[in-house]
Amino acid sequence: MIRNLFYLFFIFSTFNLSQGKNFSEKSKLDYFCDLLAPANVAVTNISHTAATVSWANDPNTSDYIIEFRPVGNYPWTSPLVPSNQNVYNLNGLLPCTAYEVRVAKICNNVPGAWSAILVFNTKLNYCTSESANSGLMHLSNVTVTPSSTGLSQMVSNSAASLYTDYRPDATRKVYLTWDSANNTISATKIGAINSNAAFVTAWIDFNANGTFETSEIIMNHTSSSANISTNTFSVPSLASVGGSIDCAVTMRVVFSNTAVTNGCGNFAYGEVEDYDVYLSTEANLAVNETIKNKKIGIYPNPASDVLNISGISCDIDFEIYNSAGQKLQKGKTKNKTVNISGLIKGIYFIRLNENSKFKFIKK
Repeated sequence: MIRNLFYLFFIFSTFNLSQGKNFSEKSKLDYFCDLLAPANVAVTNISHTAATVSWANDPNTSDYIIEFRPVGNYPWTSPLVPSNQNVYNLNGLLPCTAYEVRVAKICNNVPGAWSAILVFNTKLNYCTSESANSGLMHLSNVTVTPSSTGLSQMVSNSAASLYTDYRPDATRKVYLTWDSANNTISATKIGAINSNAAFVTAWIDFNANGTFETSEIIMNHTSSSANISTNTFSVPSLASVGGSIDCAVTMRVVFSNTAVTNGCGNFAYGEVEDYDVYLSTEANLAVNETIKNKKIGIYPNPASDVLNISGISCDIDFEIYNSAGQKLQKGKTKNKTVNISGLIKGIYFIRLNENSKFKFIKK
C-alpha cells in the first residue's frame, strides 16, 4: 500500500515538474505580451534621405511592425523589423518631404494598436559651429541681393549671439535662381575688431550634400579693417535640390577671430548665422513659371515609370540630372513621353529643349 502511494506521488510530482518546465520554456510572448501601442515613439537622426525610429522596449514583446509613408494619399510601406529590436533606420527617403510613421507590437502573430502618428520632415543636417564670445565682435547685418529681377533682397539685422539659426524665420529667406551671376552678399561687422585677425566667410550648400565645401564659398574676406565685407557670387546650373519653393539648402555666415575652413567647429570670438536658401529656375517663380509651363509641362509627378510631356506637338530632346547635377540620361521623347523606369527612387530634374527645367519625383 505504501509502495503504491509512493508510486502515485512520484508520478504526480513528475507531471507537475514537466508542466512547470514546459511553461518556463514557452515564450513569454505567448503568456505576457499585450496589444497596447508602444510608448515613447520618436524620430531622430533626420537627414535628407534617412531617419531613425525608436520606441520604448517591452521586455515581453519581441516583435514590432513599422509603417511609414509621405504625408498624403500614399500607400504605407512596412519594412521587416528584426526581432528584439526597438529601433529601426529608414533609408532612401525623398529629400525635403514630410513623412508620417507609426509603430505597433505583434503579440502571438497579431498586430496590436498603432502608436500615434508622428510627422517629420527630411532635411539636411549640418555640422555645428559657434563662438565662445560675441561681445567683442559680432555680425550686425547680413544682406543678400539677388541679381535676378523679381526676387527680393534679404536683409537681416541682428544683435550679438554665439550662433543663430534664422532658417525658421520667414522674413530672412534667401531666394536665388539657377545660372544667375552677380548676386551680392554683404556682412556688417561690429565690435573691437582686430583687422589682422577678422575673418568673414560664407557658404551656400549648392550641391545639397550637407557639407560646406571650398567650391561653395560665396565670400571669404580676411584681415580687413573695413566694417562691411561685400562680395559677388554666381549660382551653378542645376544646383542642389532646388527648383521647388518647398525645398531649401543652407547659407552659413561665419565671423571669427580665426579661419574656419569648412564652416564647422568652435572658435573664441565672433558669431555664426544660418539662413535658408531657395533656388528656382526663374526669378519670379509665381508668375514666370506659370506662364512658361502653359506651353510645356510634365505629368504625373511623382511618377513611377513614364513621364508624359504636355504642350509639345512633336518629340523633343531631353536631359535628366540627379540632385547633384550629374547628367544621367539624354535622348528624344517617344510619343511625347520619357521612360524613367531605370531610375531609382528620388528627386531628379529634366531639361526639355534646353530651355525648360522641371523637378520630378521618381516613386
